[in-house]
Amino acid sequence: MAMKSYYLEDLDDDVAARAALTEMLPRQSKPWVLFNAAGDDAIACFNVDGGSEFDLTTGPFVISADISGRHYHEDAVVLDLLRRLRQKLGGTIRNDDGRVVT
Repeated sequence: MAMKSYYLEDLDDDVAARAALTEMLPRQSKPWVLFNAAGDDAIACFNVDGGSEFDLTTGPFVISADISGRHYHEDAVVLDLLRRLRQKLGGTIRNDDGRVVT
């Protein structure tokens, strides 16, 4: 299966976004990795980037979550983390088709 992505968009503070990711995924930095329960397989990688008029995301800053093809159907755990980040940072979650995810 191919990889798929979700985005937490419309973030104003990249420093706060990085701090929130580090708080929720301790001892990591770019990229932040969400592992399976056993801790031996990456489900998704998270990055903080600038939004761009040339891609699908809106900024000024965006947290991207790229789900591994091996975990293609494990959206729930990735979206749970993105929702917790949204509670802390604000923003809008979208899938890679540009649809808003609640």
